[in-house]
Amino acid sequence: MTGHQDLRQSRPPNLALPDIGSIAHSLRGNVLVMLVPKELLTRSGYVPVTRSHLARTLTDLGVRRGGVLMAHVQMSALGWMVGGMDAIVWALRDAVGPEGTLLGFTGWEDSPYHVSSWPTEWQQAYEDQPAFDPKVSASRREFGRFPERLRTWPGAERSNHPEVSFAALGPAANGLLTDPSDENPWGPEGPLGRLVAADGQVLMIGPIKTLTLCHHAEAIAHVEDKRYHAYTMPILVDGTTVWQQYRTLDTFYGTLPYWDRDDLNITGWVATMTDQAIAAGTTTHGTVNDCPLMLVDAPRATHAVKSWIEANF
Repeated sequence: MTGHQDLRQSRPPNLALPDIGSIAHSLRGNVLVMLVPKELLTRSGYVPVTRSHLARTLTDLGVRRGGVLMAHVQMSALGWMVGGMDAIVWALRDAVGPEGTLLGFTGWEDSPYHVSSWPTEWQQAYEDQPAFDPKVSASRREFGRFPERLRTWPGAERSNHPEVSFAALGPAANGLLTDPSDENPWGPEGPLGRLVAADGQVLMIGPIKTLTLCHHAEAIAHVEDKRYHAYTMPILVDGTTVWQQYRTLDTFYGTLPYWDRDDLNITGWVATMTDQAIAAGTTTHGTVNDCPLMLVDAPRATHAVKSWIEANF
């Protein structure tokens, strides 16, 4: 095969399109055949999402050029994205323009947040964990592929807090990520607080009920009985590993006793708080193909969620 020969013409006639939900590759002779999901290939009128299509859709949705945009991305919800996650980042950059800045919540893969409650042998094993390094420590896998791709994009910056870690790309990145106090990374001086101060937006591509911004509303809400979690994590200090103590809002188990409020019908507290932002009219909704999109006005959404918390707790 030479040049850009159409691989579809090179597919052996007995190679049927499989019923699969993910990409697969097979090597037949010297021909690499890329197999896409049959459900998408056979869907009438379906066209893969492209960088330019996504960028135009986001602009039409209301993404502000030159603004600060935090993004949550579930790539699988897009169906088929030409160019994969790289193209998604490019589309986001196209939408905000060269003067705009992207923000993503990275966390830290396999962080020892829960280690103190584990068996002694496990705690001892984690004593050998490599220290958190903003430049090399991977993002949490369950947050999807976007945070890690943003973190590793040329020119991106990352905050130094090992658990409440964010990455940003663009002119405002440094100002968003200047480290707050270790005890209040969700607060006004944390990346989310600075997103709000910058009149920023949050974009949800895929599921719309996982709005991390809600944790900022929890942090600034004037209520009693907030739950905090104390933990230690290895960080680098002058090239030496030091186990640093941290105490932050317990966003994993619940900052407030949501589970005690049967009257509020809370099945998932972040989803319920996201509902308050939607009900208050702080969001704009759209789709790209079948994938739901939600654009959030960060200051107005924070106010709506904060008000709900203060009214109920």
